[in-house]
Amino acid sequence: MKVVVKVKFNTSKEYFENFGGNKYLLYLPFEQDDDSANVIIHMLSRKIGASPGKIEYAGQDMNKDWVFEVL
Repeated sequence: MKVVVKVKFNTSKEYFENFGGNKYLLYLPFEQDDDSANVIIHMLSRKIGASPGKIEYAGQDMNKDWVFEVL
């Protein structure tokens, strides 16, 4: 299953919103770094109820949204 997450970094607070159709909007209160994908995977796992080990970062789409595969 493909999951698309639009991520906004450097926000005032953390917020996770579902838009349906496996699309999410995520606000994070820190800057993007090398560990961002892992943080998003763990947050996504809590939201969708899948183990973090079953979620893989697949890259970004043409809209710069983060794409994950849930195995």
